[in-house]
Amino acid sequence: MKKIAVLLVENERNSEGLRMAAGLSLLDDKVDVFLIDRDFPEQDLPVIEKHLKMIRAVGIGLYSNFQKDGFDFISTGDLGRKLPEYDYVFPY
Repeated sequence: MKKIAVLLVENERNSEGLRMAAGLSLLDDKVDVFLIDRDFPEQDLPVIEKHLKMIRAVGIGLYSNFQKDGFDFISTGDLGRKLPEYDYVFPY
């Protein structure tokens, strides 16, 4: 089993990053999603909520470096120390 991190850093591509994270979970790898520095764009929320519903159902870890409902908090420093544990890191 591989460990995969998906970093959501560009607002315009958050939906695509979530969709990719959900697809990566189909291979039974450990996938975690990290929302970095800013929240989802309001205009994308309907699509993002659909992806998040599936992501929660399959057990993908959700983290953010700010307080966000439904996400576990991880400081930027802790995130930097955690990333070397992953086999693959995909920035989106």
